[in-house]
Amino acid sequence: MEVAITKEKLVSGVQTAERIVSTKSTLPIIGNLLFEAAKDHLKISANNLEMGLEIKVEAKVLKEGSVLIPAKTLSGIVAKLPDTKINLNVNDRGLVKISYQESHLSIHGLPAEEFPSLAKVKEDISFRVDAPLFARMIEETIFAVSANEDKLVLTGILLEVGKSKAAGDNSNLRLVATDGYRLAKKSEKIEGIAGGEKSVIVPARVLSELSKVISETSGTVNVVVSAEQISFKFGDVYMVSRLIQGQFPDYKQVIPRKSETQITVATDLLLDAAQRAAVIASSSANIIRMETKGEKLHLIANTPEVGQVDEVLPAEIKGDSAQVAFNVRLLIDALKVIGTEKIVLELSGPLSPGLVRPAAPGANYIYVVMPIRTQEAVA
Repeated sequence: MEVAITKEKLVSGVQTAERIVSTKSTLPIIGNLLFEAAKDHLKISANNLEMGLEIKVEAKVLKEGSVLIPAKTLSGIVAKLPDTKINLNVNDRGLVKISYQESHLSIHGLPAEEFPSLAKVKEDISFRVDAPLFARMIEETIFAVSANEDKLVLTGILLEVGKSKAAGDNSNLRLVATDGYRLAKKSEKIEGIAGGEKSVIVPARVLSELSKVISETSGTVNVVVSAEQISFKFGDVYMVSRLIQGQFPDYKQVIPRKSETQITVATDLLLDAAQRAAVIASSSANIIRMETKGEKLHLIANTPEVGQVDEVLPAEIKGDSAQVAFNVRLLIDALKVIGTEKIVLELSGPLSPGLVRPAAPGANYIYVVMPIRTQEAVA
């Protein structure tokens, strides 16, 4: 195999694929990247047996062929190469020679035949979605997944395709994430769905990696779903992953259907106030108390060893006066991803979940956060 490629193309391909490589596996072969040169491109693949990725990069193919190259070693090298044309040459003994300007170095490669091939998903349902839109959907939900693998289904994001059964929801694509303390749901109506309805749990890691690939570009993501796998095709990138098997919680039962108090407040003001209050609350389990007084919203935190804070914000308040305590970190996470100028906080008492939504028509986003029981909140 022999190819000529720019440093920019090589770095982009290697770094995209290298993120998939597992560092914990007992199977050494998947610590490599598969290089395949054919026609007018170089294909770089990674496979950690749970998820895989292949990316095609433009290159001048002087001799077709394939080889496995250790991912960690190669990634450390290509990032430090000079900004010039790079030549990759593999000899009969599998030695990979990397030449640039008047210099060269060599890495020991392995036969490509030993590498596990990426699965091709048997289609049950497929759809196309605008890349920036899908990246936004992922961003607004992924932070709410659980990091605790004891409940594996909560480490993924529920992907629902098809008509919603919720009243007033005309979407046909939904992403839902929860860790048991909060829940984020983003809904959209898209064109190009084939195959009916489907509900699957996608590992958060694969959606995180996909988001990095698609977030800053235009185009369409082609998604194919089967009973056990899901694939994403975007431009020259193909990703495939196993699905998480199990029963996702019935999130519809968690979402409040009505509220006693509706508070509309500027998103940036509330975020800034919550972050300041979090400094005081960090030594007392991140607990803040929210109270309405007239047309003001108060964020109160009191830590005897540190100090206290009472942030007062102008707000439009409808309904009953309210008092409730939340983990301020869970509130901050949502405020960081809501892109509207104002949000609406809906409350129904000190022991009921709070609902945060954008104060904009058609936003199709809701965030539910569980309250914390405190003496002040239930007094």
